[in-house]
Amino acid sequence: MKKTKCVTIDVSLVTEAEEVAVRLGTTFSALVEEALRRFLRQTEAWRGVEEKLTNIETLLRQCLEKTRKEPVAASSRSQEPPPQLSDNLWVGILRRRG
Repeated sequence: MKKTKCVTIDVSLVTEAEEVAVRLGTTFSALVEEALRRFLRQTEAWRGVEEKLTNIETLLRQCLEKTRKEPVAASSRSQEPPPQLSDNLWVGILRRRG
């Protein structure tokens, strides 16, 4: 037994979808089901991207917090050797993500 769900769709969209279904040689219902499947797959793919962006944002916030907590003395800076690129916090993040 198939379960059904009733939804409300604007008549102009239904008309357009019915015409496309006829051109493709399929039913309106099959066309709508395929469109929903594709939308859901696309949504899943975006969730993965959103998770990655959230992770990057978290790492950047951690770096900013760490940078803010480190005291910077102007007089001691002139005596220090120039910082090495390998010690750079941002370079470390990019290498982990790269």
